[in-house]
Amino acid sequence: MSNISDFSTANAGPHRTHTALNRQFQAGKNHDLSASSAASNSNLTDTNRIIHVLQWNILAQALSYAEGNFIRVESDVVDFDQRKQHILDQILIHKPDLCSLEEMDIYEAFLKPELAKHNYTCYFTPKTNSKCFEFKDTTNFKGPDGILLMYKNDVFKEIRSNNFELPDDGRYAKQMVSCLELKHIPSQTEIVFIGTHLKAKKQFADSRTQQAQAIVEFIKNHYSKTSHILLAGDFNGERDEEFYKIILSCGFSSAYSTLLNGEPEFTTWKFKQRGSTEKEECRTIDYIFYNAEGFTPLEYLSLPQKSEIGTNALPSRNYPSDHLALAVKFLISPKK
Repeated sequence: MSNISDFSTANAGPHRTHTALNRQFQAGKNHDLSASSAASNSNLTDTNRIIHVLQWNILAQALSYAEGNFIRVESDVVDFDQRKQHILDQILIHKPDLCSLEEMDIYEAFLKPELAKHNYTCYFTPKTNSKCFEFKDTTNFKGPDGILLMYKNDVFKEIRSNNFELPDDGRYAKQMVSCLELKHIPSQTEIVFIGTHLKAKKQFADSRTQQAQAIVEFIKNHYSKTSHILLAGDFNGERDEEFYKIILSCGFSSAYSTLLNGEPEFTTWKFKQRGSTEKEECRTIDYIFYNAEGFTPLEYLSLPQKSEIGTNALPSRNYPSDHLALAVKFLISPKK
């Protein structure tokens, strides 16, 4: 369980964490803070119903190469021996209760024993025909990428796990959904935690629409409207796309949008090489959705400004992925 007031770096692990990764939690703008105030007092019933959820596309190591790809990034920034520890630090710095991590290709190579040391149980769903296999002959290849869901053993008890492929439009890499059904031990509430990674690139908005429809259909077929459900992932599209509307139509809200009165300015920012030209990509495409009957978002992890990141964008020495980590503290609503 995460205390609403626990913002320290004391639990960040044995390695010194970059100050940049130690972003702080903030209450929502013009948000009703009555729930947050209640959770901050000594009422054990309230504090036992707070959970901390982290969402992050970590950038697969196989896809992190600089030359001909992240053209403003120096090769040593994405060196595996340095980068792997920065990724672990970002996961552990605030000790989240639940995590959804996409483009995960270093679970077996590094994170599996490290996360076990910190009392996490993990559920890894490798992507069918992962793009990482295209780099099998390089030193950056660590295995197929996929979705890693994880939870604290002293906060949750696993009921069951499940995964399935999303609709395939014939392209090489297929997208996945990973799902955990858990019992929150302090409140005895059953929670469904779903992670996903939708089709990339703007021209595949129709694919993302079909994939969102498949996720919504899965939820409707397996859970009631009063179930406690969290849906996190890299959705590869902005809020004006149809996939976003489809998810909201199923009774979900975006936690950052609720707390900020709108989505963040960006969750990914990079300069990629496209032919002989440099192309800037700066968008909000990562989200933590929740069903309003099940949760109240209390606080969000602040995101850095471009000036804090630097002109070379992401990934950088302080931020090891081309995506920023999102995190939200929720109050679990009593079961109706």
